This record gives sequence, structure tokens and C-alpha cells, in this order.
Amino acid sequence: MIDEDILSLISAIENNTRREILRGLILDQSYALQISRWIGVSQQAINKQLDLLEKANLILSAGIIPSSSGAPRKIYKPTGFSTLVADYSRNFIEVKRYDIPEKEPGEGDETAIAPKELMANLSKTENELNDMMERRLELIQKKDGLLGKLHYYINRISPDEMTRNILLDYCDYLDPEYVARRYNIPLTYVMQVVETYLK
Repeated sequence: MIDEDILSLISAIENNTRREILRGLILDQSYALQISRWIGVSQQAINKQLDLLEKANLILSAGIIPSSSGAPRKIYKPTGFSTLVADYSRNFIEVKRYDIPEKEPGEGDETAIAPKELMANLSKTENELNDMMERRLELIQKKDGLLGKLHYYINRISPDEMTRNILLDYCDYLDPEYVARRYNIPLTYVMQVVETYLK
């Protein structure tokens, strides 16, 4: 169950040029001509990529600046920051997007901290993220094992294909409303099937 928002994000960031544009805009707001000079790609190509990034809500206009050589230039800045997590396991595939809230101006401002201390904090934070990822992998393996056993059980006891599909999707997504929408059946029927075979 991958929603359109996630598909749009994946499509936007899978392209190397678009990732380079985003990286540049994270460092400094800019306009198409300047971006084309950074990356070494034509301004026309950059305009196309900026349009795609804007449609994916990864950048937005930060205003317009005058130009001595033509029309005013549209300035872009990054937005829509998030973490994308994709799991491809033996018994499930799942992609989730978690928005990263933007801090208020001045909140968490560490400009007065010495670079040495900032680097130490960065290293510590990276280690904490790595530790958390190791724990996450343990939980993913556990989830994968549980789903594998449930899939085996469901395949053995389901009297028909529809019951099997309802039960498999319910286990995979834990969202009875999604299962009801997917098969265009009443939510009460989904819950009845789940109660009969999984409770």
C-alpha cells in the first residue's frame, strides 16, 4: 500500500540531477541559471527538473529577484523534508514516509558552539542512528518471521481465494478499512473474516 505522495517522492529523488539540485538548494537558495552553472546542465533541462520537484512538493518559490540581463528570476528553496523507509523482506514489502518537522527560528540554534563540539555531537548522533537501525533490523526480522508463520497458516486454512486475500492483506497492513476498499466489500465482512480465522 504505497500512496501517491510516496510514489511522487520516490520518482522525484531517483534522478541524480534532481538530487544534485536539492543538495544545492539545501546549501543556498538559488535560481535556474545559477543551478545550471553548478551542475553543468542546460537551463532548459534545469527548469524541467525544477518543475518536477515543485510538483512533488520538495521545493517552492522563495520570491523573485530582478535581473540585469532579462526577466526577473524565480528563487527556489527546499521544503517537504522527510525520511523515507523502505523494507523489502521475505514476507512483506513496506514503504513509509515520515515528515521531519521544521524547527522554529532560533530553536536548536547551535551557531555559538565550537566546530569541534559540533563534530563530536554529529558523530554521537550518527552512532545513535546506527544503533537504532540495528535494533530496527532486529524488529524487522521478527516481523518477517511472524508474517511468514501467519502466511503459512492462512494458506492452509482458507476455504477460498477471497478469504485468503482478505486475511493476507489484513496481516500485511493491519488496516481493515484498506482491505475493505481494496476488494470493494463491507468493512463488517472483513472484520467477520478476521474474527473467524485470526481471533
